[in-house]
Amino acid sequence: MSAPTRIEREHYGKLVGRQITAIQWEEIEGQALPVLILNGWDRDGNVATATVLMDPEGNAPGHLEHSL
Repeated sequence: MSAPTRIEREHYGKLVGRQITAIQWEEIEGQALPVLILNGWDRDGNVATATVLMDPEGNAPGHLEHSL
């Protein structure tokens, strides 16, 4: 296993201390997509969310997308 990159550590580090307050279900290519509603706000002042994707491009193993 390779070590996480600096960018990956910073990306996931922004989730520390957040709590999941709800789960909203959306749809992507006909499949259910869980969107985790988090406490607080994102960097644009919107409700904070995290979405489980395959990867940043959507074509490989797990990536937790957020805009924190």
